Amino acid sequence: MSNNVFVKSGRVSDLLTTATTATGDWKFKDAPKSALQVVATAAATVVFDVSNDGTNACATTLGTVTLAAAGSDGFTTDAPWKYIRARVTANSGTVSVTMSV
Repeated sequence: MSNNVFVKSGRVSDLLTTATTATGDWKFKDAPKSALQVVATAAATVVFDVSNDGTNACATTLGTVTLAAAGSDGFTTDAPWKYIRARVTANSGTVSVTMSV
């Protein structure tokens, strides 16, 4: 007997949208593989915190996206952390952060 494993992707979650510096709520990350994207109308820096309990952030962040001007950037990850949040540490406009799993 064989076992089949199917990988499904395409669900996009809004992690945070803000016009200030702000920290989003913890979001459950149900798959190790994820794509994170930051879209900003002006210069911005977004830090991605991770946790396995959804309460205590690890001292080491998953990553940081820094935009010097309006635009979009992101990264992919295979990290199996169960929770993630976006933390906007610098912002000159409006920032939208999404995660696709």
